[in-house]
Amino acid sequence: MRSSVHGAQWTLAMTLTLVALVTRGTSGQEPSSAQVDAIFSQFDGPGSVGCALGVARDGRFLYKKGYGYANLDWDIPITPNTVFYVGSVSKQFTAASIALLAQDGKLDLDADVREYLPEMMQHSPAVTVRHLIHHTGGVSDMYRVMRENDISTWDQFSREEALRLLAHQELDFPPGERYAYSNGGYFLLSMIVQRASGKTLKEYAQEKIFGPLGMNDTHFHDNPMHIVPRRAMSYMPHADGGFVQSYQGNFALPGAGGLYSTVDDLLKWNQNFATGQVGGGAVQTLIHTKGRLNSGETLDYAFAIREGEHKGLRTLGHTGSFMGFKAYYVRFPDQRFSTW
Repeated sequence: MRSSVHGAQWTLAMTLTLVALVTRGTSGQEPSSAQVDAIFSQFDGPGSVGCALGVARDGRFLYKKGYGYANLDWDIPITPNTVFYVGSVSKQFTAASIALLAQDGKLDLDADVREYLPEMMQHSPAVTVRHLIHHTGGVSDMYRVMRENDISTWDQFSREEALRLLAHQELDFPPGERYAYSNGGYFLLSMIVQRASGKTLKEYAQEKIFGPLGMNDTHFHDNPMHIVPRRAMSYMPHADGGFVQSYQGNFALPGAGGLYSTVDDLLKWNQNFATGQVGGGAVQTLIHTKGRLNSGETLDYAFAIREGEHKGLRTLGHTGSFMGFKAYYVRFPDQRFSTW
């Protein structure tokens, strides 16, 4: 998890780390701390924005550490307990909330979204909850619609205002015809959680996921005034050298994003894939079920879990990027290995 906008450097560092840890780890040889530190040394200099890293196998950390600074005003270093905004990694928790509601009989995945959000325009065929989960509903991306309506993510913008804005948008394509990643769809899922449960996404996820798993430093951020202890700020490079702050503190629309968490807390989420403590085996099966198009084509995207491949090894994960923060959470299920 990272707090600046050097995306290419971050991706390269993560890839190198995964190569080193996975290939060595699967052969029983763990890399030394010095080898990992060398990969991340570019983020660990004086006055540098930085990142936090967690690497785990079989439910225990092999490595966890923070590099650089969480706050350049006060020279506060990053640690595994630093709280980061994780961008679209949030979608896993939004999708899991939907799955839990479906398991409890409070929500029908194949229902028209208008059953929960009657404000939405009527479409034929209907956009279903399942379409939103798999990004196949044709719902416009929220951030694109905001830009087109001159609404800045630097300003306060309520959930109700966002819902009204999306409710009157035409679809980009007929539901189920293709996959197109949509932050708008996942924001709508957050509102469906609220309508189906009577609780905000923040409240529902706390009650059903974060509380039971002991993820005490994790929450969906739906109040811009909420004080977050040990929060990392985000930065971007300045043309004259150094960094300037890029954190957009007024934006608080959870669902597509909005989650704050730590390296330590994400280990607890990671373990739930193995234990099924929250939701049990039925929910685990559901959230790993991939989407399908009308044509019958199966997607690589399940409930905000994307299947991929790295160096010949199967991966399951999600990335996140917003406000200068970058996050990457990936599991190697066959090796019982994860990193974030």
